[in-house]
Amino acid sequence: MGRRNPNRRQVLGSLGALGMLGVAAPAAQNDVDAVTGPTLIVEQDRQEYARLRQLKLDDPKVAVRAARMPVAKIGDLTFGRLMSGSNLISMNMHARDLDYVNDLAARYNTEERILMTLKKCEEHGINGIVLKNHNFRQFKLSRYWDEWGGRMRWLADVITTDIKQYQRLVEEHLKLGASAVYLWGGASDIWWHKGQKDNIVKAYEIMRKYDVPVGICAHRLEPIEFAVKEGLKPDFYMKTLHHDRYWSAHPKENRRFIEMYEAESSDHQQWCDNMFCHDYERTVEFMQDVKVPWIAFKVLAAGAINAKEGLTYAFESGADFVCLGMFDWQVSPDTELSIKAIKDAKDRKRAWC
Repeated sequence: MGRRNPNRRQVLGSLGALGMLGVAAPAAQNDVDAVTGPTLIVEQDRQEYARLRQLKLDDPKVAVRAARMPVAKIGDLTFGRLMSGSNLISMNMHARDLDYVNDLAARYNTEERILMTLKKCEEHGINGIVLKNHNFRQFKLSRYWDEWGGRMRWLADVITTDIKQYQRLVEEHLKLGASAVYLWGGASDIWWHKGQKDNIVKAYEIMRKYDVPVGICAHRLEPIEFAVKEGLKPDFYMKTLHHDRYWSAHPKENRRFIEMYEAESSDHQQWCDNMFCHDYERTVEFMQDVKVPWIAFKVLAAGAINAKEGLTYAFESGADFVCLGMFDWQVSPDTELSIKAIKDAKDRKRAWC
């Protein structure tokens, strides 16, 4: 078995020192046969790599397929209602007690595989992805735009709890090519819990200095309630949304606000990297009156809920967009499930933004 996952306090302390994870594939060559990374060893993979590398996003047939994805505006940008998350790039797998999963994912999601996944997303109309600056340090993701003809817009997850570093990090993400920026949910949660709510306002004001859409993210509802009460006007909110009717969910009476940032417990009755939306009914109720686009994330509770159920619940409950971490082989089925869930969400109480 592999090593246990670090808890979030350890992650927060090590973000600046992240190195390459997994087995790196060699740099892409024009000749697909030169790609010898461990995940491109069968003929089907080689053919798919070549197809995606050469795929022209403005080809009429490709455009028709991509246009099946429903879209909406965030600020002045148009995004598909299904977006890609980045935890499967960061290898933040929320694997609970399955210690080998991070290592397995790192060996599968090589740099070349990630580039393939990005292109496949765009082929299916998924044109937005959440990324962090350390994703660019792990993998040469700029190659996707420079060499693969990619157009994917990325929403920058600015990770820090040090408000003094916030503006510098926002500018770093924008220089890397971010199309939008948002306040990391960990910072919102921690600042609210510590009584440092003014930092949420300060971070918002810093982001507003730049001509890009601005968002506020949280895993807990209280920071979102605070932002609304303060009259902040972001271009979008990101809030976790999933029910708690799955096996690894711990009892409601044992849930604590800040548990995500503490060490995981081996007690099934306590937090064990297993829950990301404590009060889902209250979240749905509160967001009904919020007239700002809502990107729901963690809708599958990190894989504990099947995709059909999680996507259906999110869109029926009022989400305007869903951010979903996907391996390449999940992109096509998740697209079809999302299109159907959006079409079938006729009785949702919250108006579409």
